[in-house]
Amino acid sequence: MRIPKLIATDLDGTFLSPDESVSQLNSEAVLAAQEAGITVLFATGRPVRWLEVIRGLPGAHPTVIASNGAALYDAHADTILDRVCIRAQDALDAVERIRTVVHDVSFAFESGTKFGHEPHYLTWQPSDSGDPDIFAGPLEVIIHEDLVKVLVQSQSLHSDELLARVDSVIAGRLSATHSSARGYGLVEVSARGVDKGAMLARVCARMDIDPSDVAAFGDMPNDISMLNWVGQPYVVANAHPTLLARGFTRVPPNSESGVGQTIRRLLG
Repeated sequence: MRIPKLIATDLDGTFLSPDESVSQLNSEAVLAAQEAGITVLFATGRPVRWLEVIRGLPGAHPTVIASNGAALYDAHADTILDRVCIRAQDALDAVERIRTVVHDVSFAFESGTKFGHEPHYLTWQPSDSGDPDIFAGPLEVIIHEDLVKVLVQSQSLHSDELLARVDSVIAGRLSATHSSARGYGLVEVSARGVDKGAMLARVCARMDIDPSDVAAFGDMPNDISMLNWVGQPYVVANAHPTLLARGFTRVPPNSESGVGQTIRRLLG
């Protein structure tokens, strides 16, 4: 193991514990890395709206790669620094294409700070929760601006099968991945060429950090681009089979704070 200049880590299933909290070991490891002069940066599929769990975490860099690389966020200033969007018309075209290959599909849309979904889309937070940035309605109502992400949901297909079908009709037009291990299919669609690896490369270029000096941690297919780009890729033991089969260095699962354990080893 060589000491990296920057550590990038996914959140859900990787840095966060199974209950979606930050363990004491992981928290202490982030602070220790900062004190050793190493930047720790989070790269997540979560939208900016869902970053409270790491807000104010001691030692973490304020810059966060959100929405699978479609958004760059400054957590200290509460400001979106950069967005790579899908044009509204391209999103509508993708919806039409996906409907031809998935019979029970439903859609939701992220603008970066707002979330809209079709009435039959299953949400983690109800649209009647009182949050003005979450709303339900027909497509012509909820797609009224450029988007950072289109969410594709199926109750009958696993995420792997759903991703294959989505890719069959949008490949080359938009980018698709998945990060969900829930009991239904969920695929995330971004603008062409958008992924965590591409945004991490942009961030590191601004910091003048070479990929060989970067370590990264992940667990799901949406982390592959990031793991392929860095010099030291790690996957937690609870990762998706696709990642476990790629030969990345395996570390303990998120239930055992595998990220924190590995950061401690990197620090010697």
